[in-house]
Amino acid sequence: MFYPEFLQYARSARSDGARGEACEMAARSFTSGRIVKAVKPAGKVDAYFTWRDADGKKHSASVEYKTACGRIDNIDSQYVAYWAEPVDDVAVEDGFVVFSRDEWNAFLDGYTGRGKLTVERNGETHIQSFRGIMTDARPKASLPIANYIYDACEAQPTLAEWVEEMRGA
Repeated sequence: MFYPEFLQYARSARSDGARGEACEMAARSFTSGRIVKAVKPAGKVDAYFTWRDADGKKHSASVEYKTACGRIDNIDSQYVAYWAEPVDDVAVEDGFVVFSRDEWNAFLDGYTGRGKLTVERNGETHIQSFRGIMTDARPKASLPIANYIYDACEAQPTLAEWVEEMRGA
C-alpha cells in the first residue's frame, strides 16, 4: 500500500504530520486487510496486530507506528514500526521496519556519535533531525545520525517480513 492514497484522511494541518498519519493508516490497512481512515489519538496504542499460531490459537501484539523525526516518548507497545524517511513510491510494508520494544530502546540508546540521537521539543522527545538519504530533505541536518538510523533499520525486518514471520506464512 502506498501512503499518499491516505493523505486525504489525515487530520494534521502540517505536511509532516499528515505524512506520518497517512503512513500509519496505510500500514494499519496493510496489516488488518481492511482500509483504515483514521489514526488513534495520542496516548492510545496505534494498532493491535493479530495472528493465529499453528494450533489455531489467536495471538495479539500492540504496535506503535513512527516516522522520521516524530514524537517518540509516548510508546507503550510491544513493537515499534519505524520508517525513517517515507517516500511516495515505496509501499509502507517495505518502508517500515519493526523493532521489539527492547530493540527500539537499544536503538535509541546506541548512538555513540557526536551529539544526541534524541531531542526535547516542547516537553516531548523526538528523534534528532537528520539528513535525508533517500530524498533531499533537511540537507544541513546530521549525516552521521542519518547513517546510524539507516544502519540500524537495515538490520530489522520490514513490516511485510515481520507480518509473514508472525503469521507463519
